[in-house]
Amino acid sequence: MVGGGGGLHAEQHYVYHRQVMVGDVLKATTKPGKSWEKEGRRGGKLKFSESVTEYHDQKGELVVTATSVGVQTEKPATS
Repeated sequence: MVGGGGGLHAEQHYVYHRQVMVGDVLKATTKPGKSWEKEGRRGGKLKFSESVTEYHDQKGELVVTATSVGVQTEKPATS
C-alpha cells in the first residue's frame, strides 16, 4: 500500500453452530470474506477486509465460524 499506512485488527466474531464437545477434532479452513472502504478522519482511506475461518469436526460438520476483520490505513494517522 502506498503511503506507509499501518494494518490493525479491528474486530472478531464467532458463530457457534453447536457446542464443542470433549474429544472433537476440529479442522480449520480459512478463506477471504467481504472487503470494503471507508474514508477515515485522520488516516485517509480505510480498507477493511474479512478473513473467515470455519471449524469442522471429525464428521465434517460445521462447528464454529470465526470472522476476523482487519483494517489498513492509507497513511499514518495524524493527531
